[in-house]
Amino acid sequence: MGKYGRVGAILLALWLLGGCALVKLKQDVQFSRDSCLLFGEIVGNAPLKQEIIVVAYSGPDDRPVVEDYAVLSERGPYELLVRGGHYRLFAFADVNGNLAHDPGEWAASYGKTISPQRGGVLWGLDMELSDRSALPAPALAERLLAYSGGRKKPSTSAGSLANLDDPAFSAQQGEKGFWAPLDFFRLRGANVYFLEPYDSHKTPVLLVHGAAGSPQDWRYFIDALDRSRYQPWIFYYPSGARLDTVSLLLRKKLYDLEPRYRFDRLYVVAHSMGGLVARSALIEPDRHNRAVKLFVSLSTPWGGEPRAKTGVEHSPAVIPSWKDMEPDSDFIRHVYSKQMPEAMRYYLFFGHKGGGSLFRQNNDNTVTLESMLDSRAQADALKVTGFNEDHLGILNSAEVIAAYRASVEATEANLKKTLVDTHGYVDILKTFAPRNVKPPTQMAFVLVPRDGKKKETQIKVNPLLERQETGAIEPGDYEVSLCALGFKTEPANHPLSVKGGKISEARFVMTPQGMAAGIITASASADDSFWGHLPTLPSTVKIRTIRLEGGGISRVIRPADNLSQKDVLKTFLASRDYAHENYFSFFGLPGGAYTLSIEADGCEPYAKTVEVKPGEFAFPSPFRLTTR
Repeated sequence: MGKYGRVGAILLALWLLGGCALVKLKQDVQFSRDSCLLFGEIVGNAPLKQEIIVVAYSGPDDRPVVEDYAVLSERGPYELLVRGGHYRLFAFADVNGNLAHDPGEWAASYGKTISPQRGGVLWGLDMELSDRSALPAPALAERLLAYSGGRKKPSTSAGSLANLDDPAFSAQQGEKGFWAPLDFFRLRGANVYFLEPYDSHKTPVLLVHGAAGSPQDWRYFIDALDRSRYQPWIFYYPSGARLDTVSLLLRKKLYDLEPRYRFDRLYVVAHSMGGLVARSALIEPDRHNRAVKLFVSLSTPWGGEPRAKTGVEHSPAVIPSWKDMEPDSDFIRHVYSKQMPEAMRYYLFFGHKGGGSLFRQNNDNTVTLESMLDSRAQADALKVTGFNEDHLGILNSAEVIAAYRASVEATEANLKKTLVDTHGYVDILKTFAPRNVKPPTQMAFVLVPRDGKKKETQIKVNPLLERQETGAIEPGDYEVSLCALGFKTEPANHPLSVKGGKISEARFVMTPQGMAAGIITASASADDSFWGHLPTLPSTVKIRTIRLEGGGISRVIRPADNLSQKDVLKTFLASRDYAHENYFSFFGLPGGAYTLSIEADGCEPYAKTVEVKPGEFAFPSPFRLTTR
């Protein structure tokens, strides 16, 4: 695209926007600051694989006001985006595809009204489908279609099948995701799409586009893949959104895919800003990241983009992702806050066909060479390779494809042969006490290595099964536990040796317990309030005490800054009260209402009533302190 490249043209175009466009961008940004990202899962034993509709709405059931809705290919995780307010959640199996709940269709309703805060995330909004015909249902006929402009939304289930020729995957739509990230997300979401049904004999190759990019940017690359050995996955997202939100969504989609397909090998290729998004997700200690054996970045601005800083400081309207692209942004610092996994081979590709002037350093028509060759990124790269291509040309280059194939061959030659007897498995047996207790909707098997250098492993398991086998697990000595919010597990942190080619056994008893837990934040500036964005506590705020009182109980905890992350996890699994950084938990509480109060330097005293019910827990909205 011309001399300045796609992103350069967009940055230039902002200064030429008319008044209406600027007003729309400002409205979208304000709406984004007022909104909250909701996460939950639809569970249950509906007899057929059917589309599931999940709705957030306000008002009476006969005149509901739709705030957002999601379409799922089948039962599983969902995301919704709502403004701060009070809402109810409803889900149903849309057997006849008419976007309305009809008699006989399985349905679910979240048990209480939710009140999400402006900005941030609300987790754990799970619902169980049932065939209860008497379940109250909102009158949704025609309202959902009207909300989404007369066309049903696409499925946001991770791994939904897609066609690369779909107009929604065009460059024009990708640019809308940059200019209007809110509208893009509300109508399409962010998802990892498959171009073919999953095949366990083929290695997935995850492709992550850059700013204003789209899946069709990868057409040449996809055509060059050996489709008998590799299957392309595409992460499509609104590139104008805050990048830590986008990174969170990528992590969540991979987290959803891993237990379903149990892939043990994944390659990641990312272009431009997508490299920052990918690295931000790949440095986290998520189980699925252990499958990532190869990461290749193409023309990524590893040092940020000075023009983004200029735009933030001087533009009449700011695209949210610009804040994260500033060279000294918190996001850029986070990208380098952790090491790349040792087992992941990283190749840095860049293009040097472009120009330079007194006003702009040497660049590839979009990103400067200085940013692409940031020393921090080079330090992690196994190999750095330059090409005589500009910013978009690097996606359509035979020479780049040849270099990518060479990196794949080197990676696969280096991989140890994975034989069945190199991993172990665990047979998990659990019972509830009492046996008739309602099971939780989510449960994880947690393994904490006794070797302090190794990372913890969390494996999602089915809470409805009394016995199940899980793996494959790296041989070694662990302390293991089952984790379900609202339940106490015995024994906790149970010693277990996992041997290659063998099946070990672990038995647990789970008892309902009341708990109060959450995340503490402080009032942020308007710029830092954004859906999916959870700012850390400012350095001027130090939590002193967290107190819980009610029903004759009075407990006080103080943050223990000397705990390691592994110590925090073991404390949590043992159901012992703790506070660390801006997280806290109280365990073993009788049901009832309690007063939670927080004292922190630099903040006004805080108090709030929390309800506790043994056997049930969903993370509340962050406890937001007011700074002095």
